[in-house]
Amino acid sequence: MTRRWMAALAAGWVLVACGGGSSLPPGPGDDSQNPPIGNPDGSIDLPGDVVNPDDNNPDETPAESTSLWPLTTGSTWVYDIKDPVQGEFKKTVTVLGPREVPDTQGKMTGVLVHSRQDRTQNGMVYEEYSWQLELTNGLVVRLREEDHKDGAQIRSTVWSPATVKSVARAPESLPWSYQSAVQEQTVLGDGTKEDSDPTYNWRVVEKGLTLQTKAGTFTNVIKVQRDKLNDAGEVKEGKERTYWLAPGVGKIREEGERTEELVSYDVKK
Repeated sequence: MTRRWMAALAAGWVLVACGGGSSLPPGPGDDSQNPPIGNPDGSIDLPGDVVNPDDNNPDETPAESTSLWPLTTGSTWVYDIKDPVQGEFKKTVTVLGPREVPDTQGKMTGVLVHSRQDRTQNGMVYEEYSWQLELTNGLVVRLREEDHKDGAQIRSTVWSPATVKSVARAPESLPWSYQSAVQEQTVLGDGTKEDSDPTYNWRVVEKGLTLQTKAGTFTNVIKVQRDKLNDAGEVKEGKERTYWLAPGVGKIREEGERTEELVSYDVKK
């Protein structure tokens, strides 16, 4: 991956559950205290260390060709979406490259990913800007996200620690799970702030799958389930999502609150 920065930030996580021999980490437990969003110096805690591209062995297969969540600059994906509320439309995702994360006083850099949804049913253009990082433990996290509607920003969201977005590689063995408990702060377009403390449970439920999509047939696919939990640790109704990830491609299908299917892609090396 073409990322040129280093970070060594403390991670607020403890062991929860993991299949034996997994290359991905076990998950963080719930913290009984509510830490502030971010740190006083502007940095954001991470559940692991950031991937350092200088550690790559030139004799090994490039990480981009096997990553389940490529973040190479210029990569694009197009999805067909079926949404029970917004109808059917297309989404285009583009990796814009490394950018400083806003409001971090220059302490944090992430890979900026842009998503554009042309919601034809109501004529709305909905855009998301997401600052992401791949970690050495195989997780991919979001540091900040901004949502825009018809060109106007309607909300920004940050997390402490950074929230899990996906996984970049398959675990060595199953079962594998990771529980992510974060503090979340959303600032709406009018300046109103909303705080919450969501907990998500991530599980790799299958691997070695073959899946056919409009973009082609993919092998060695893994199936990942993400559940949002309530205060009792139970899955909230309607808050389950399932992702299918293909090596060297990324997300090829999503089911849950809506359905996304990959139509075309161009992953840069």
